[in-house]
Amino acid sequence: MCGIFGFIGKNYNDLNSDLEAMRISLNHRGPDSYKFDKKDIVNTDQVYAYGHVRLAIIDTSEAGSQPMQSHSKRFNIVFNGEIYNFKELKIECEKLDPTINWRGHSDTEVILEGFELFGIKEFASKMEGMFSISIWDNLEQKLYLIRDRIGEKPLYYGYQNDYLIFASEIKAFEVHSKFEKQINFDAAIGFLIRSYVPNNLSIYKKIFKVIPGTILVFDSNCIKTNSDPELIHYWSLCEELDKAKTNPYTGTYEEAKIEFEKLLIESVKKQSISDVPIGAFLSGGVDSSLVCSIMKKHVKSDLTTFTIGMPHPGVNEAPHADNVAKHLNTNHKTKYLDTNEILSKIEEIFAYWDEPFADSSQIPTFFVSKHAREYVTVVLSGDGADEFLYGYPDHRIFLKYKKYIYLSKFKIDSLVLAIFNFFKLTNNKFYYKVKSLKFLLKLLINYNNIADVQTNWHNKFWDKQLPVKDLFSNKSQNFLQKNKFKFNNVGHYDALSYLPNDILVKVDRAAMSVSLESRAPFLNHNLLNFLIKLPDNFLYNDDTSKKIAKDVLYKYVPEEIVNRPKQGFSIPVSYWLRVDLKNWAQNIIDSIPENSVFWDKKKINNIWLEHQTGKINHPEKIWNILALELFFKRKKLLHYE
Repeated sequence: MCGIFGFIGKNYNDLNSDLEAMRISLNHRGPDSYKFDKKDIVNTDQVYAYGHVRLAIIDTSEAGSQPMQSHSKRFNIVFNGEIYNFKELKIECEKLDPTINWRGHSDTEVILEGFELFGIKEFASKMEGMFSISIWDNLEQKLYLIRDRIGEKPLYYGYQNDYLIFASEIKAFEVHSKFEKQINFDAAIGFLIRSYVPNNLSIYKKIFKVIPGTILVFDSNCIKTNSDPELIHYWSLCEELDKAKTNPYTGTYEEAKIEFEKLLIESVKKQSISDVPIGAFLSGGVDSSLVCSIMKKHVKSDLTTFTIGMPHPGVNEAPHADNVAKHLNTNHKTKYLDTNEILSKIEEIFAYWDEPFADSSQIPTFFVSKHAREYVTVVLSGDGADEFLYGYPDHRIFLKYKKYIYLSKFKIDSLVLAIFNFFKLTNNKFYYKVKSLKFLLKLLINYNNIADVQTNWHNKFWDKQLPVKDLFSNKSQNFLQKNKFKFNNVGHYDALSYLPNDILVKVDRAAMSVSLESRAPFLNHNLLNFLIKLPDNFLYNDDTSKKIAKDVLYKYVPEEIVNRPKQGFSIPVSYWLRVDLKNWAQNIIDSIPENSVFWDKKKINNIWLEHQTGKINHPEKIWNILALELFFKRKKLLHYE
């Protein structure tokens, strides 16, 4: 795992200073070593300057260091990530060119020769892994930016004052002398609605994410005119879903179980290749337990596993993880946190995310990453399974929405809410669940596809006006209307939005903040292509989500140990905002001026008061407000300028 960065534009005196500043900003991603390089662009007055910070995982020798040049000297690469099938691809390269004299055994070198022999798009389609890549073509004088299929590894780009800049994180843009710090208010509104910056946007104007599964091609004219690059899709989940409709799985359930286990074992084995110590996260849930079970049996008999013990019973998964670890006989490491330790780190943790980010599970994810880094450099996780196995609690509502709609048609949901209101029980958890279910059922009745329903359902302010000035609140509807997909599957919708923009961002930044590499075997594209072809009842049946995964897991771990409701990796935000974090949050809200050009302070105060009095719980709304305001403060934006 590493960090990459670079820029193209006219040469200038402070160019090396900018490279050094970008390097320092990304040092946490690659503390082992770093290098820079520069190339003059032929027939122009421009230069390509780029660099790499390295966390050495495969071929830790100097032979694996970057930037690296292909043997023919056509291509120069900086690359962040891992190619898990690089050994097989190396053999393919040698068949086409037996004369290749490999300088080491890194996957980076294989990428370079593969691009040379097969072409960039074709070889990208062959690669299994997580990656963000910058390739400079000396022959055609073009820059290629490439991102993995699902979006495990981050890659940003944009034009700033006639310079094309790219980097693994936005931190590297902020220290560049040509960067203009201008808020993208569309992204800010999208963040308040979702808890993450959505789609290909960034929190800054003119800076964008490379879309997963794509290649961006910048030629000299494109760079000179600051125009959009050529966009090439080498893999698309939407296209794979269309293919799956015409070529569904036709085998039996037992055959599917065998194939699913085989593909997952292959993925775990490939992702366990490392020249440095490796372990696994273990929460005691289905996904991480299955990954750890396979690692223990098929890869690493002395497996070390990691979990976090939380100081609140409702969100503490440590006992469940301990039970699984004991059964598997792993070398299990549990770090128990106390509330003071967590609260003292909150603002520091927010700062590790270079954009506003408000998935509160970022906090335990950071602590378990920090804990694991004391023992290993690489971990495997169960991330990515929920989206393809109907794993989230609301998935079952969508799958059985026709039955649930009757609750609304016969006004049962309205009757229950009226009873709670009459007896002033609006702070009851069940009341809020019924209220949100009523809203969802209304959406299901009014819309005829899941994409439209999900777009509105995941709005954190579904029951409140956004606490921003009217000028900006109008943008919320524009954002909601634009964020649509063509197909009607709830899990796959999440895989295109929630997974790359929330889950994978959370894990990447938390792990990289402590120089830990995290890998997700469930996101192997061969496994995903298999799962999307399966009949729904292989994945969800008789109120059992992740059916095929659970049935395979029970071969390794007894059902009574792991069969429990999905808990999630979370913290008691609602409680903390009323008790432990109350003064901290109140101070942040009080610092927002009444005449803010962005916030509507009156609406914020109303949300805060309703939460403090217990009238209505607003944990996600308040957490989003706090995260965005802290970002403004940290970056000296708006009223902090």
